[in-house]
Amino acid sequence: MKSMLKLVRFFIMVFTLVSCSGAGFKKQATPREQYSYAMEQYNDKKFFKAQMAFQRLIYSFPGQTFIDTAQYYLGMSFYKMKHYPEAITEFRRLLSAYPSSAFADDTQFQVAVSFYDQSPKYYHEQSETYDAIDEFNLFLTRYPRSPLKEEAQNKLGELYDKLAKKLYKNGELYLKMNDYDPALIYFEQVRDNYPNTEWAKRAFYNTGVAMRKQGRISDALETFQNFVIAFPDHELSKKAREKISEIQSITSGG
Repeated sequence: MKSMLKLVRFFIMVFTLVSCSGAGFKKQATPREQYSYAMEQYNDKKFFKAQMAFQRLIYSFPGQTFIDTAQYYLGMSFYKMKHYPEAITEFRRLLSAYPSSAFADDTQFQVAVSFYDQSPKYYHEQSETYDAIDEFNLFLTRYPRSPLKEEAQNKLGELYDKLAKKLYKNGELYLKMNDYDPALIYFEQVRDNYPNTEWAKRAFYNTGVAMRKQGRISDALETFQNFVIAFPDHELSKKAREKISEIQSITSGG
């Protein structure tokens, strides 16, 4: 019995020494050393370990000058793991706590990109697309001189194109179903809301097609003529000219 008791005491002593040794090591690590460790994990693409290390660093040393950087990379660690809602939360926390940070523009950009990466195919519901558009526009308003400006504009263009395509495809479907009034409404929405997209040009042409099928001859003729004037080199211009010739032949009695 005594030997068993001694053995238990021995294991308790070893456990205590190991625990104290571990605790002592953690106490000896400086904030900079812990920051370097977290960055090392991030650069090695060990994003879960990086996320844990950055969180520990932020909570332990909130007054350090590099905490905004740690906060940014905490958000990026979540982003790299595709944990987008968590990434957005951490990015917004940085913008709230450190609005003058050197990482502010990068952070706002990453909020937008986190929504952008969640944006689905055009035929699905588009709430993330609208959120991404709002965040990219906020980025461009707040940081008009950011080196990320061009990339933000390109991604914004992609998002607008997706929304335009969704409307256009709805209009195209109604056109194929010979239901011309809703087709024209969708084509008008494309042209009004997304005039710089390819889908707006196609909506312009198909507006003439729908009008022609409705028997609105003069409106269709004017639409095709305006299309050719606006987009003389577009692939649909040849068809528009054929439509013009066809209508003029009918109206002239030829």
